[in-house]
Amino acid sequence: MGTRAVFLALLAAIGVAAAAGAAQVELYYFWSATCPDCQIMWEFLRGLAEEYPELVINDYEVTFNPDNWRLMVSLAKAYGLEEGETPTVIVGNLVTTGIGRAVELRIREEVERCLTAGCPSPLDRLPQQTVWRLSPLEALFIILIGLAVFFYLTG
Repeated sequence: MGTRAVFLALLAAIGVAAAAGAAQVELYYFWSATCPDCQIMWEFLRGLAEEYPELVINDYEVTFNPDNWRLMVSLAKAYGLEEGETPTVIVGNLVTTGIGRAVELRIREEVERCLTAGCPSPLDRLPQQTVWRLSPLEALFIILIGLAVFFYLTG
């Protein structure tokens, strides 16, 4: 094998090693079992994950899991979003809610930017100590228990 062939083989091996070591991109998807728009977003994200194998989707159902709801609210706040609603997608420097072509385009662009430039995990933006808050489901249970006790004591 000549010098040129060895050089080309070495370049090819370096390229394969670099591609194999490509950084993964973390995407956080917060959804609700009672949200019809969330299914539409999930279909889009699944297609995006098939297109970009380096994309890792971390999905969290927030209606019936208070810890997931707290994570969504904490991450959204760390990105400057005051209200936590579903569907919410967080990737790279982007936090977005809702559905539609414009939302999908922003997500795709941010995934591509992160694949090219690299992005830290969205979890890196979380403060060291998070404030514990009641989820809407927990608040509802407390209200119902309070009402039950009130009617029991007054009835």
